[in-house]
Order: sequence, then C-alpha cells, then structure tokens
Amino acid sequence: MKKRFLLCSICSALLLASCDFLSLLGDYSDPLDPELTENELIVGLKESLILGSKTAAFTLSDTSGITNGLGEITGYLANELVRIALPDDVERAFATVNLLNSTAAGKTLLAAAGVDLSAYREAMIRGLNRGAENAAGLSVDVFMAAVSDMTFSSARDILFGNDSIAATNYLKATTSGVLTSGFSPIIDSVFSAVRISAFGMQYTIKGVWGEFALNYNKVAGAYQNLESTAASTDLIAAAAAGLSLSALEAAGVSSVDPLNTDIVEFATGKALDGLFYMVGRQELKIRRDPIAALAAVADFVTETISDLIEKVFTSSESN
Repeated sequence: MKKRFLLCSICSALLLASCDFLSLLGDYSDPLDPELTENELIVGLKESLILGSKTAAFTLSDTSGITNGLGEITGYLANELVRIALPDDVERAFATVNLLNSTAAGKTLLAAAGVDLSAYREAMIRGLNRGAENAAGLSVDVFMAAVSDMTFSSARDILFGNDSIAATNYLKATTSGVLTSGFSPIIDSVFSAVRISAFGMQYTIKGVWGEFALNYNKVAGAYQNLESTAASTDLIAAAAAGLSLSALEAAGVSSVDPLNTDIVEFATGKALDGLFYMVGRQELKIRRDPIAALAAVADFVTETISDLIEKVFTSSESN
C-alpha cells in the first residue's frame, strides 16, 4: 500500500507541476494545427522530456521487478538493461580475493580481514540497485529543473533529425552536470538511510560498502607489509616474505590496491544512466506512434499537454 501511495503521489504532484510550461505558449489553442511555431517545438520537446522523467521515475522506483502497465520491467535490479553492476575496482578486488583464496600465502593475507570478503558481493550489488530504486522516485524535480533551464540550439534539428532519441541525448549532453549535482545529494541521503540485510544484520547501503572497503583495505595493508618485509634487511624474514610474494604472483596476484569507500559518486552516475535510458525509451515510443504512446501514459499528463506533444511529434513523422 505504501508503494502504491508513493507512486500515485509522484504522478499526481508532477502532473500539476508540468502545466507550468504551457504558460510559454501564449495563444496556443489548436493542438492539431499542422503549422508549428519554434516556441511550440521547444515547449513540446521539453514537455516530452518531463513526461519521460515521470515515467522513468514511476518505473524505476518500483522494486517489484514485474512488467508494469507501461510495458517496462520495473526497478533497477530486475532489469538487465539498467541494473547497476559493481565498479571496476571493486570487481577487481573480488577477483583478487578469489585468487588469494587459492594459495596458502593468500589465505594468510585474507585472515587480516577477519571475515569472508566474498560474502559481501551480493549485498553490495543489491544495495546499489535498491538504493537507486529508492532515489528514482525523487528524481523528477531534478529533471524538471534541468529541462526548464535547457535551451535548444535548434529544436527543429532535434525533432526532425535521424536520431530517434535526440531530445534525450541533447538533455544528457547539456544538463548532465546540473543533474549530477542535483541528484547526488538524493543518492547520498538514500544510501545513508535505506537498509539491506547482510550477514544476518541490517546495514545502510553506505555502511555495507564502507565495511567491505575497510576490511579489504586491511588485506591491502597486509600485502604492503609483506612487500616491505621482503625489502628489509632482516634476511630470514625477507626471504620468507619473498617466497610468499612469489607464490602470490604465480597465482596471479601482483598487487592488492586499497579501495575508496565513497560509493555515492559512482551510484549517482549509474542511477542517472538508468533514468536517461528510460527517458529515451519514452521518447522513442512517442516518435514511433505518438497517439498510442500518449494514450498509454495519460495518467502522467494533462490533455492539453498531451495534445501539444502529439502535435509536435506527429509533425516529425510527416517530415
């Protein structure tokens, strides 16, 4: 019931907010007039992007992982096209853990962590995606502000060109910095509040990431100590450390680099990628069949806005 109420609240509140753009149209009254002014093109494109952000938020904030009424798989975690994977350096860290587990010297290093590091992986992936899902519902205001301030160098080129998601790509190219700065605090807040289960306990998303990095960095510190010992003047200790390093290198481990505990910047970028992807899908649907696409999302727009978007994109089909 909470989820249904949240999604309905997002739709109804933002439906009213999107009416602000219509004041830019002046005497616009005939949505089926085939003659488009530049102002109508601009407002129509902006409204289509706002509509895309609403449907993206509606879809990605739903954690059920089902196919919703818009024909989209909900959430980040269940949708392979937007699911957020681990950062490259973290994947390398888990690969290193697996290699260390294959040798006695490596297992000695892993003992410094005091826990099974490989057990963090599933919780970290789930946390990344659940956090993005919780933040998605709060993204529309950020998108609306960015779209409101966006200027088009040529709305006609965007509308009538060959790029099927040209408006979305233009939004991404011109407002990514604004969107990132506006969305990052939301991700930070969500990652500090939303809890996930791991090791039979409840962690905030930032908490599980921080704990993994802390424990992995203990292993990195143990490796660095091993390198220092191998270079020391204590010949016996240096020889033993050298043998351990040789065994590790033979297993594929030539370094163990510390990890950064801050996941917010990475998660913000990836969450926005998913939102842009869904905005683009909505734009593509409208371009392919404006009438059907707008009928499917009637709950997200007023009739007047829908008529304007239909007029703008129907004209693009005829060019």
